[in-house]
This record gives sequence, C-alpha cells and structure tokens, in this order.
Amino acid sequence: MTDRYVEAIKLLASDRTVECLGGIYALERIMRDSPKDHLTVVEVLASFIREHTPMAPGGREPAQTERHPTEPVQAALTVLGRRPIVHEPFRIDLRQSDLRGADLKQARLDRIRLGSAKLDGSDLTEARLEDAWMQETCLEGVWLDRAYLGEANLRAANLRGASLVDTNLSQAKLIGTDLSTAHGCTAEQIEAAAVVDEATKLPMDIAAKLPTNE
Repeated sequence: MTDRYVEAIKLLASDRTVECLGGIYALERIMRDSPKDHLTVVEVLASFIREHTPMAPGGREPAQTERHPTEPVQAALTVLGRRPIVHEPFRIDLRQSDLRGADLKQARLDRIRLGSAKLDGSDLTEARLEDAWMQETCLEGVWLDRAYLGEANLRAANLRGASLVDTNLSQAKLIGTDLSTAHGCTAEQIEAAAVVDEATKLPMDIAAKLPTNE
C-alpha cells in the first residue's frame, strides 16, 4: 500500500494530464481499499485542488470570466464528492478556490469549507452541503435544485441568479445573503432557515409575503 501511495503521488505531481488523472484515481482506489489511509487521501486531494485553483491576485477577474476547472481538478472534485462515508474529524478546506463551472452534481460535500470561494455557474444539483461553511462564497448562477443545505452558513454569500428549486435550506444561516434574483426560491424555504436578517436580499415576491426579514 505504501508503494502504491508513493507512485500515486508521483503521478499526481506530473505535468501530463493523463498521468495526473492516473494519480487521482489511484488515490481513490487506495482510499477505498485502505480505510486507514482515507483521511490522508482526502487532505492530499483537497490540497491539490487548492494549489491548482488560486484566486486572481487582488480579486481581479481574468478577461474571460466564463470557465471550468481543468480536467485533473474536476476529477479530484468528483473523487472527493463520492468518497466513502467515514468519520472525518476535519472539514475539507477549499476556501478561496476558483471552482467556477465545476460539475458537482450529487456530490457529498457536507461540512466543507468554501468561504470566499468562487463557484459561479457550477452545477450542485442534489449535492449534500449540510453544515457547509460558505461565508462570502460566490454562487452566482449555480444550480442548487434539490440540494441539501441544512444548517449551512451562507453569510454574505452571493446567490444571484441561482436556481433553488426544491432546495432544502432548513436551519441555514442567511445573514446578508443575496438571493434577490434567485430562481425557484419560495417563502417556505426562507421561513425554514435559521437566521434571516435585515441585510438579507430576497426576491421581491417573497419579501412581500414575509412579515419581516428579521
């Protein structure tokens, strides 16, 4: 197992896409074959994603803002999203990562740290994001249909243009969250949230139905 791990890490560090992909899927196999190596593989893949998705300096946007993760980064995200269910004493850390356009359908990302990350245009349909930390996360235009965000912290997150059809926001923290142009959002979803304050921006039709934003 140690030899397999060392070889997988060598492939992961390769500049060649096919070898890098081989390293990612080799690590996934190790994670499934050796539960004791599960936590190490998760942290290695999270580190790989952070290293390859840095934010533009000073928060500046590149000239072409519509983009998708590279093939290796997408593969690492996919592997993390379908990892075996094992107790993890830490939160996967993808803060300040540029993950715009990522395919995270049905991904299991509970308790993940995505503070100040960019996921604009990503597909999070049916994703599991319970108790996720998503403060100031850019989620403009994302697909969150039937996703579960129970107890998620969405303070000051940007969900303009996001699709929230049947999204579970039970006990979510929506302090200062921008939902002003979200699609499919209902008053029932907002009422199920744990916290909605005066800085929360809601679609006009929903704001009119609610007696107060506090």
